[in-house]
This record gives sequence, structure tokens and C-alpha cells, in this order.
Amino acid sequence: MRSKTSLTRNAFVEAAFKIVREKGLETLSARSLARELNCSTMPIYSYLKSMRSLRKKLGKKATDLLLAYQTTTRTGRVFFDMGLGYILFARQEKNLFRLLFGRNEREGRSRLGETMTAFALGSLVKKMRDDPIFKGLSEGQLEHILIKMWIFVHGLAFLINSGAFPNYSEDDIKEIIGETGQFIIAGEQERRLPKGGK
Repeated sequence: MRSKTSLTRNAFVEAAFKIVREKGLETLSARSLARELNCSTMPIYSYLKSMRSLRKKLGKKATDLLLAYQTTTRTGRVFFDMGLGYILFARQEKNLFRLLFGRNEREGRSRLGETMTAFALGSLVKKMRDDPIFKGLSEGQLEHILIKMWIFVHGLAFLINSGAFPNYSEDDIKEIIGETGQFIIAGEQERRLPKGGK
């Protein structure tokens, strides 16, 4: 068994992240953490302020990983890669997706709104400006496009995460979000045109 002195707060966070990633948030407890770290529960209680503060740290790590998925270049189109990355995260990191977007019964609310505001609007609109498809659109219009696309992508990600479309390939996902994105962008661009289309 490991000694208390060999354990750090970071070791607790990493072990908890591994448990949640592999088995889900519902399996995280002081006992499961002690088993993962090969120690007693005593150091867990003395090092960690609360399981709630630990969950916040796990949420931050999961959000950072989601951002990495969304900012990985897969097609060369920033906006497209953001949606594709979001859905691939939901498919490949099922438990972390549920950690971020599932309902937390203890807190009695979803983390969805908080994550959308702090992460998506704060980070991703800036990246959209680099894509020539959005040339001439204001920041407000970019936010409208992102919100509409995020609603669609989140729905598809949730369905894929829950197993509703087990046979969807990455190419299938690309086709669906590509077509939907084109409609949403065209709709926002058309809103800028004066009546009569001139």
C-alpha cells in the first residue's frame, strides 16, 4: 500500500479522472479512489476538501479534452472541425461527455448552459473568424451560427453517445453536419440582405 507522503492532489485528480473516464461519474467514491491509488481512504479525506471540488477539477480536465477534440484539424475547415470534434468526443469519450452534459442530481441542474457560455462562446467564436466562409459576418452573427449549429450538433452527439446510431461512420457524421452547417450559414448570410435580395 502506498504511503500518504507519496500521494499528491494531482495524483488524486488523475486517478479520479481515470475512474470517471473508464467507468463513469457514478462509480467515483473515496473507496474507488483509494483502490485506484492503492491506499486507504484516510489520505483521500485529508487531501481533498470535498468530492464536489474534485468534480469541478474533473469537469475542467474533461472540458480541456473536449476543446482539444474541437480544435484538432481534421478537414481544414475550422467550423466544420469544431462540430465534428464535438461529436467524436461524445462517441469516443462517452463517460466524459456525460460528466459534462449529464444531469447532476446532487446539484439539481445540468452543466450544459454554463459550459456553453464559458467555453463555446468564449473560445470558439474567435476561431470561427479564421474561416473564410464567415467573411463579412459580425461577431453577433457568428454567435447566432454557433448557437444554432451547437443545438444541432449537441443533439446528434447525444444520440450517438446514447447508442441510437451505432453504425454511423465518421464519413456519415461529416456529411450530416456539412449539409446542416451550409443551411445555417446560408440562412444567416441571407438575413443580412435587404428585401428583394439586392
